[in-house]
Amino acid sequence: MPENHYPADVFKFCPKCGGKGFHPQSEKSFSCDSCGFVYYINEASAVVAVIFNEDGKVLFTVRKREPASGTLDLPGGFADQGESAEQALQREIKEELNLDITEFSYFGSFPNQYLFGGITYFTLDLVFICLVEKMDEIRAADDVAAFRFIELKEVEKERIGLDSIRNVVKELRKSFHR
Repeated sequence: MPENHYPADVFKFCPKCGGKGFHPQSEKSFSCDSCGFVYYINEASAVVAVIFNEDGKVLFTVRKREPASGTLDLPGGFADQGESAEQALQREIKEELNLDITEFSYFGSFPNQYLFGGITYFTLDLVFICLVEKMDEIRAADDVAAFRFIELKEVEKERIGLDSIRNVVKELRKSFHR
């Protein structure tokens, strides 16, 4: 039987007082019987870039690290504290691929569950259609092992490692009939 990794299965002690009476109050929060502390499980913000090349193919990355190491992904990552989604988008694409985004438009949001370090994190992936200045200096860096351009209709969903990205590709296929 697979081990559960949801916060209710992992969190056993209060992070404020260390008490053992730390338990789920609802599916969204925990409370401590000892000190009354309430901890909320909120979704973390993440950004995703959809970048088409001149041939209409989408830029996919290959994940370097877990979760889902070696699978296809779209470039992006988590927003840092105090950072807007737009700032995170530009920073992540520069860090991962050495590309400068010149224009972007919001495409949609996609919830995800992200298993990392033995615990499931809940994320909300904010997806943007992006234009980049030029592709001639593209390189894989940070947590990207490689990149490739693939036509949307040719992407095999089984090769995509994250549920939210599979859902993004499904919606992109509806919007961009290529």
